[in-house]
Amino acid sequence: MAAGQPAMHQQAAQTPTVSSPSNSYPLENFIETRGFRPEIQGLRAFAVLLVVLYHVWFGRVSGGVDVFLFISAFLLSLSNMRKINEGRPLNLFTYWLHVFQRLLPVATVTIAGTTIASFFILPPSRWADMLADAKGSLFYYQNWHLAFNSVDYYAQNAASKTPFQHFWSLSIQGQIFILWPLLFALVAYLVHRFRWNLFTTTILVFDTVFVASLTFSIIETETNQGFAYFDTRTRLWEFAVGTLLAMVTLKWKAPEKARVIMGWIGVFGLVTCGAFLPVQRSFPGFLALYPVVSGALVIMAGRTNSRWGVDRWLVSKPLQSLGNISYALYLVHWPILILYSTAVEKPHVNFLEGTAIIAVSIGLAWVLIQFVEKPLRYRKDPFIPWLMKILRFKRVFAVKTWADQLAFLAATFLLAGIPLAGAQAWVNYSNTQASIQAETQTQTATDNHLGARAIGTDQALMHDDPIPNGDLKNQYEMLSDGKCEGNFALSHDSLKKYCSSQKNGTDDSPLMMVVGNSHAEQAMAMFKPVAEQSKVNMQSILLGGCQYPQQDASSSNECAEFNRDVTEEILQRKPQTVVIIATIAEARSNEERIDPALEETVKKFTDAGIQVVGVRDNPRYDYNVYECAQKAGDDLESCARPVSEKLAEKNPAQEVFDKYKDKGAVLVDMTDLYCPEGMCQPVVGNVYVYIDENHVSKAYGRTMAKTMLERAAKGGWIPTGMLSL
Repeated sequence: MAAGQPAMHQQAAQTPTVSSPSNSYPLENFIETRGFRPEIQGLRAFAVLLVVLYHVWFGRVSGGVDVFLFISAFLLSLSNMRKINEGRPLNLFTYWLHVFQRLLPVATVTIAGTTIASFFILPPSRWADMLADAKGSLFYYQNWHLAFNSVDYYAQNAASKTPFQHFWSLSIQGQIFILWPLLFALVAYLVHRFRWNLFTTTILVFDTVFVASLTFSIIETETNQGFAYFDTRTRLWEFAVGTLLAMVTLKWKAPEKARVIMGWIGVFGLVTCGAFLPVQRSFPGFLALYPVVSGALVIMAGRTNSRWGVDRWLVSKPLQSLGNISYALYLVHWPILILYSTAVEKPHVNFLEGTAIIAVSIGLAWVLIQFVEKPLRYRKDPFIPWLMKILRFKRVFAVKTWADQLAFLAATFLLAGIPLAGAQAWVNYSNTQASIQAETQTQTATDNHLGARAIGTDQALMHDDPIPNGDLKNQYEMLSDGKCEGNFALSHDSLKKYCSSQKNGTDDSPLMMVVGNSHAEQAMAMFKPVAEQSKVNMQSILLGGCQYPQQDASSSNECAEFNRDVTEEILQRKPQTVVIIATIAEARSNEERIDPALEETVKKFTDAGIQVVGVRDNPRYDYNVYECAQKAGDDLESCARPVSEKLAEKNPAQEVFDKYKDKGAVLVDMTDLYCPEGMCQPVVGNVYVYIDENHVSKAYGRTMAKTMLERAAKGGWIPTGMLSL
């Protein structure tokens, strides 16, 4: 296989054989390292096939990505080791140009095609995110973009995912193709400058990377698994395994019978990884060793020359053919799956649909290889002379290879990047105008956008150009002062990153604290207008995905620490009011519940003289209500559901709050505003109720503020000040 070849790139041509090193070279024996290795081609094809099958049919992670990540480092390492061993220059700049010239054409066409299709299939509310994802994919930082935007890789609803999400691994791979040659340049420097042994030096450098990265991966996966999944630093050890594995193959070869067993154990591990390991909670920590070691066993097995060896299967024509298109197959299968799921409004596809998606993906991958990659890869003329001929220049001149490759990359980025930038500017402008409109109309309560205020009138189900439209990122309520400093400073440093504040009165004004997850955050749309008009200071401590209060937060150490520290902080600060979400609704049933910690928490706070306002959770769905409403047109009832299917008949938190009512516990139930006349509607009073499957829009939340205050006041909670809601 070609040295430095991308892990998922087809291998049609064999690598030219280099003469064996002389006895003066530090490494005398290269075991199965030269030329095309069909068993690795087959392993890569098998890994990508597992990725596709698990994504499409099972909606799970297979571990195949981890395999082709370390395969790329394995091949790259053999190439660089040979160059250093033979005293040849690494030529980093030339290598980088060569690699990205081979990677970019098919990727760019995929990005362009996916972007165009997304404009036709995705609702306008997702265009801004889609374009940001496309740009991150084109410029190889998509993994960081997803990490910092708190994307859930394991979310089960395919229709809600970005069609560019799979580019996270290609982005990491691209970053490694830049970093790894630099590390080998360090190895070469140490070997030539200090006459160190090449094998020992390579082991030292990459073993350090392995230990440091794996340790960091285990720690970050434990504390912030969602971010860790996309973090390049948590994946470096997988590439280091590829390099260390290359070192092993240079020095050691197991007996044939042992290698036969190793190969089949490795294949068994790859097949069972996605089925049996809790990848949703534990990757890419130490459990990611399972698929990586499994793949390593297959590579170490190599060519066994045994009729029972796994290599007999890996070198078969079907897998070799699939290996030729494996890079393109990985690129296209995901956007086809996501865009189809969105178009038919299904969170999952059935077996027949999945089979069709896989077949179409294979066909499209073949087309990309035949008509995009091969013509560019095997063109007779260099890029600049070829382009000059196309443009009918009178004089065609030759240029250096590196300059030609650089021009090709620049042209590729410009052809894709300029239209993307233009589209993003247009979408951002449209969204800004829509946001200004939504903000103005919800604050002034125009007759056209009454929201919850329309319930009980003939405008309740009005849906003439409802708001918000466009980008929905601003549909979470925020506190204007940002960080918690001064009088808002917290005693627990661990909570500072979750905290925001807004000063509405004086330093001595009463304090309202909103704590919990994203549902508590959305509730601020109801409470913030009340706090502002009553001159009550406001503070929020919020951690997405972390229910508060929660008795068993063992699934996340971060959530457990958050719950403990929030309770201590509140008891120490003793605000006038604490706002929490009192119940937990389910998306697929009416099995609404309370957390066992609710009563203990309410008791602690009310015993300390703190008012507790508990808000009943809103109905949740297993589909995107906002997108459903946008597609439904006049048939909004198709997106509505009976309240009996969404929430319990009796509020599960009622008993707890009744018990502590006389001590300042107030329960607020807004169910009838989400579900007027027993039907949970996507649009009420010409305002979208939801922005996704379970989060209420800020625009609608603000229209509920008056009713919320009236109901809370009946329970004994009235902030000071004259209100005009």
